[in-house]
Amino acid sequence: MSSELEPETVYDMVVVHRENDVRVVTLQLFQLYTLRKLDRHFKPVIPFGPHLFGSGKTKFVQSYLELVNNMGESALIGLDYVYESEKANRRGFLEKLKRASLLYADLRRLEPTVPIEFFRNLKWAVYYLLIKAACSQVGAEIFRKIPSDQYLLIAFDEVGVLDESLDEFHFKRTHDGRVRPYNDFFGIISQLCKEPDLFFIVVGKSEGLNIYNYVASVSRVQLVFIPLSPLEKHSIVEHLEKSSSFLFPGSPKVSEILCHKDFSTSELAELLLELTGGVPGLLVRAISYLLLYKSSNNNFLLSKETFLIIMNGFLVTNYCVAPFLPRLISLSEQRKRLLRMLTLLSLYRIRFDFDETVQISSNSDVFLFDLVTDMCLYRRLVIEPDCNERYEVLIPKLLIEYIDQGLKDDRLEWLLLQTLKSQSVEFFYESKCRILEGLIATLFYLHFSRRSTNSSMFSTLGQLSRVWNEMNLQFSSESAAYYMKSIHYTRTVSGMERMTFGSNNEWERIVEEMLEFERIYIPFHSTFHSPIYYSFKLHGRTNEKNLIVGIACKGRWSRNGIRWNEILEEAHKFLKAVHDQVLTSHPTWHCMLIIMSTQLATNVSEDLNHSSRCYSSGDSVGEFLIPHNCELVILSEADVENFIGKDILSNLRKAFKSVDNPHSRNIGVSTLQEIVLSLSKNI
Repeated sequence: MSSELEPETVYDMVVVHRENDVRVVTLQLFQLYTLRKLDRHFKPVIPFGPHLFGSGKTKFVQSYLELVNNMGESALIGLDYVYESEKANRRGFLEKLKRASLLYADLRRLEPTVPIEFFRNLKWAVYYLLIKAACSQVGAEIFRKIPSDQYLLIAFDEVGVLDESLDEFHFKRTHDGRVRPYNDFFGIISQLCKEPDLFFIVVGKSEGLNIYNYVASVSRVQLVFIPLSPLEKHSIVEHLEKSSSFLFPGSPKVSEILCHKDFSTSELAELLLELTGGVPGLLVRAISYLLLYKSSNNNFLLSKETFLIIMNGFLVTNYCVAPFLPRLISLSEQRKRLLRMLTLLSLYRIRFDFDETVQISSNSDVFLFDLVTDMCLYRRLVIEPDCNERYEVLIPKLLIEYIDQGLKDDRLEWLLLQTLKSQSVEFFYESKCRILEGLIATLFYLHFSRRSTNSSMFSTLGQLSRVWNEMNLQFSSESAAYYMKSIHYTRTVSGMERMTFGSNNEWERIVEEMLEFERIYIPFHSTFHSPIYYSFKLHGRTNEKNLIVGIACKGRWSRNGIRWNEILEEAHKFLKAVHDQVLTSHPTWHCMLIIMSTQLATNVSEDLNHSSRCYSSGDSVGEFLIPHNCELVILSEADVENFIGKDILSNLRKAFKSVDNPHSRNIGVSTLQEIVLSLSKNI
C-alpha cells in the first residue's frame, strides 16, 4: 500500500463530465483562430485553469483532443446559431482541431539554458523546454516536416513555478523596480500566437496570477477561465463504470471489482462523493486505495460499513491528501482568519458571484473566487434556474483533518470544521432558517463553553429559570454542540423529498456517543413545520444534576411571526419525548426547550408582555401541561436580537425578505465577516 504507487499505476482513469470545459476551451481557441485572420495587432486569447492539485487540470489538458473527437460538433458552441457561411468556417476549424497534435510542457522542468549568452534568459528556456518535451513525446518524428494544415496545441502545466523562479531568470522590472514573471512568460506566448497554426492552454495555480471577472489581461494576453468543477454523483458512477484496473487479470472495470449485488455502484459513488466532494484528484486517490486494498485482500467484499472503516484510517487520509500538505501548512495568519468565513460559506452552501470581493485588510480587497483558490479549497459551479452561474465553497472531508491540525488553537474554526465534517453532503440544503440555526448553535456553544459567567444569554436564562440558576452548569465536553436531527430523516419541501441528516441509526449514534445520554426519538408528523433541533447536555458541578437543553430556531422573515400553536407543537414534541424516554429514569435530571424566533406573532408578544418567559413543570400553556422536571423558555424578540446582534439580524432579514435562497451578495460578504467577528469575540 505504498504511497509511492500513484493512481496512474493502479487504474486507467477515464475523464468524465468535462463537456462544458471542452466547449469553453474550444471556443477560445476558435477566437484566437479568428483574431489572427482579422487583425495583425490582435490580443491573443488563452484558456487558463488556475487550479490547485486535485482539480483534474493535468488529466483534462492531456485528454482534451480526445474529448473533442468524442464530442464531435458539440465541442464548439454556436454551430446552431450562426449563418451557413460561418458554420462552414467553424466546422473547418473543428475538423483541423481534431487532427491536431498535443505538446504537453511541464514548467517544473523549466531551467536556465547554456551557452552563457542565453543563461537565465526565460525565452530561450521556454523554447528549450518545448524542444525537450517534443523529443520525449514523439521522438525523432518532431524533426520531420509537419503538414501545413496541422494544428499544434501546446499545453503549459504547473505555471505556478514562476512564483519561485525569481533567482533563476532575468525578468523585466517595472518603473518602481518590481518583477512580474507572468508578464514575461505571457509576453513570450503572445509572440508565439502570431504563428498561424499554434494554439495554447495554460494551467496551474499561482499566487501571483489571478482571475478577474472571468478574464485576466497579462502582457497583452487575455486569459479565459476554465471552470473544471468537481464531479457530481452521476459522473462518479460513470467514472467507476468506464475506468479499468491493471491490478487484476483482464483489467476489469472498477465498478466490477469493488461493487457487487449487495453494494451497488451508486452506493459507492455516493460514499466517494461524501468523502472527496467530487474533487477528481482526491477521488482517484481514494479509488486507487480501495483497489490496492482489494488486490491484497482478494476475498474482501466492500460495504458501506467497511468503506467507512477503511477510509477513516490515517494511512488512506495521508495517501489521498499528501500533495496538499505543503500548501495547507504554509497558510499565513491572515489567510487562517479568513478561513472561518470560507468555512461558513461551505457549511451553509452560501453561493457567490464571480466578481464578489472580500476585504482582507483596511486597504486591500481580493476576489472571493481567487481567495478560495489561495486557501487551497475548491469551488462548486452552480447553474441556477435563471441560468446565472454562481459558486459554492467546497471543503472535502478528507481535507478537514489536516486543516484542523494546522489550527489547533482556533476554537471557532475547530467547531465549524467538525460540524461540517459531521454532516452529509446534502444536509445543508438551501433553507431560510439554516444560517440562523447555525449561527445560534455556534453562539450558544461559544458562550457557554468559555464565557458562561459573563454571558448576557447566560444571565438572561439565569433570571428566567430557577433550575438553570441553581445548577451552576458547565459543558460536558467539546463534542457536545453539534447540529442534531430530531425528526424523521426526510421532510417534504415543495413536493420533493430531501435528505436532512441521514438515517435514524445516524441520529441514534449522535445522541448516544456525542451527547452522552440515552437515545431519544422525537416523532415526525407531516403536518408539523418543524425547525431543526440541536441539543446539548450540561453538567451541574455534581454528577447527580444534569440538564438536557434543546433549541428550536424559527426564522420568520415576513410579517407573520411564530404563533402559539407552533410553539406548543415544539414543546409537546421535544419535552414529552425527553421526559418519557430519559427523565423518568433519571429523577435528578432536568430538560429545557428554548424557543428562539426572529419574530413572534403579535398576540404572542402581547401575552408575554414583550418579554422573555419561562414556564416550569406543572404550568399550563394553552392545553399543554409542562412535564415534571421540564421547562419551556420563550425568548422575546429583543433578547434574540441582543444575542445574535442587531445589525446581523437586520441584514439577514433583508436578505431573506426578497428571496428564499439568497447567495452571499444578498446576505452581504460584510455581514458574513461581521458574523465571524461576533463569533470570535465569544472565544
